[in-house]
Amino acid sequence: MAATRKNDRLFSSMLSSLANVLLVDPHKRIVVYWFVLIPLSIVHDLIPLPESYFSNKGNVLNQHFVKLSWAWTLLVTTLFIALTSYVYTLTNTSAVLKHLSRLLVGTAIWFVFTSIFDTVLHYTGSCTDPEYTDKRTCVKAGFTWDGFDISGHAFLLSFCALLITSELSVLKTWDRIQETLEENNEERGVSKKKKDKRRNEVLNENKDDRETSLELYYRLLPVISLLFGVLSALTILWEFMLMTTAIYFHTISHKLVGLACGTLSWYFTYGRWYKNVFPGLPGDGPLHKGLKRGRHIL
Repeated sequence: MAATRKNDRLFSSMLSSLANVLLVDPHKRIVVYWFVLIPLSIVHDLIPLPESYFSNKGNVLNQHFVKLSWAWTLLVTTLFIALTSYVYTLTNTSAVLKHLSRLLVGTAIWFVFTSIFDTVLHYTGSCTDPEYTDKRTCVKAGFTWDGFDISGHAFLLSFCALLITSELSVLKTWDRIQETLEENNEERGVSKKKKDKRRNEVLNENKDDRETSLELYYRLLPVISLLFGVLSALTILWEFMLMTTAIYFHTISHKLVGLACGTLSWYFTYGRWYKNVFPGLPGDGPLHKGLKRGRHIL
């Protein structure tokens, strides 16, 4: 058992180190998105680019991943938040639901903006065949509806990537959560005057909850690591497809408006709202009160 725990500590430390390397501050990601998307969009508007596999909207990544990007993000991120928050909230179900509610906000943002984009396109556009005055019937008849087509891909792919990396930020201190749980489990009931006062709050938590959280930590570590890998892969995919959108599709104004909607949606939720009021940031809970963390990724 001791050897197993030692291996778990090593695995946890490696996971946290990997997270620190891969998880770039979302604010920096936003800067990169803008400084990469703008030049690529200008190139797309000024220089005819040769056709490629990714310039075809029917490519596999676009059809099976990008068009379902919110569904993929929602599915895997829900599992990740549910499992990690169940550990760092000491199995507090209501706190887990509170953390999951961030995804409800994200879903509302996705629905509202995609509806707005469709409405803007409808009222600013017209059919290539003047006989049709409705976008749906125009497209169904095989014609094209031309209007201000805000890039839904630029919006959603940027928002999904920023949301995922924000939620994954809890892994940057995952090894310290383990240390806190083990320390509390071994030294429960002992006065620790020299310890930080906030850590004592963790010591006063229910003994059974602490032991349950520690056991869950060991059991869920492989699953959480797997989810980290999947979410990292999705982030890379969303960012790659964001670049292909910049190179091959829409005009620069369509893409800039879409990117602005995606990055500002993240900024006003994770960057502002969640820092001050319900439901809080990823990782908020009794265990993180006792951690000496560096500057938070958010």
